[in-house]
Amino acid sequence: MSQKGAPPGIVCALATPFGKDETVDLPALRLLLDFQIEGGMHGIFPLGTTGEGVLLDPHERMAVAEAVVEHVGDRAPVLVHCGAPDTKTAADLARHAAGLGVAGVATVAPYYFAYDADDLFRHFVTVAEASPDIANYLYENPERVGYSLGVSLVTRLINEVPNIRGIKDTGDSIGRLQAYLAQTGEVPEVYVGNNMTILPALVIGARGAVSALANAVPELVVRLFDAFGEGNVGEARALQVSLARVHLACGGLSYVGAVKHLMVRRGLPAGGTRAPQPSMTPDQAKLIDERLDSWDDLEPWFAPVS
Repeated sequence: MSQKGAPPGIVCALATPFGKDETVDLPALRLLLDFQIEGGMHGIFPLGTTGEGVLLDPHERMAVAEAVVEHVGDRAPVLVHCGAPDTKTAADLARHAAGLGVAGVATVAPYYFAYDADDLFRHFVTVAEASPDIANYLYENPERVGYSLGVSLVTRLINEVPNIRGIKDTGDSIGRLQAYLAQTGEVPEVYVGNNMTILPALVIGARGAVSALANAVPELVVRLFDAFGEGNVGEARALQVSLARVHLACGGLSYVGAVKHLMVRRGLPAGGTRAPQPSMTPDQAKLIDERLDSWDDLEPWFAPVS
């Protein structure tokens, strides 16, 4: 099996719709997948932060991965998040995803306990060895995990482990992204996870972005990427400003719940969140709507889904 890997472009950090009993709403998930593909999404990334994957048990995560792969088929590459606080679970999830024929997996740094560089190196090597025939990506998210992997460890893993191809970095440091790309040896495939930095990341050589806001406005994020690729820098800059405003509309609120409200605003079946992740209260949802309505450039991107 060839290591297909993540596509260049925009990958949706897919939300997981839940029913009132907090089980996964599979019909809603399938509708959301169709909406993403029809919106031009280049790839699908289920079970990450926005997908609340760490709040699902391993069997639930495997079931969601199976449902996504089955429904998407060959319409878009699927990359599954396999991160867990322990190495065995992460490796088991990666092995399962590889068996589904996904394009790749991404693994967030193990959380809760503190680890040194050698501990982390062994962790990611074990996950990569559990899925040797598919591309692996490191998932840097220091705000959620509590620490950063660091450029030297990322570079070492990419240079020494053949199927670790790159990194999804959800921080807000363009300097760190540039440091990955400036290292000697294997040039990593860099994806930015922060919607505020997509355009500057593309300018310095990032391959694409993994976007949570794409759940609600896939057309906006895909057009931003395409405009940059076409050399329409002015249009790309304006679209980055619009995307930043969508991000700012969620400021100060629980991000997953806010993204799901954005989806509801477009008429998508977002469902609730998995406790203890909070959903938006009516007052919080009203605040998001007021912020969005204050910017005229956002109106076309929030047209109701037919």
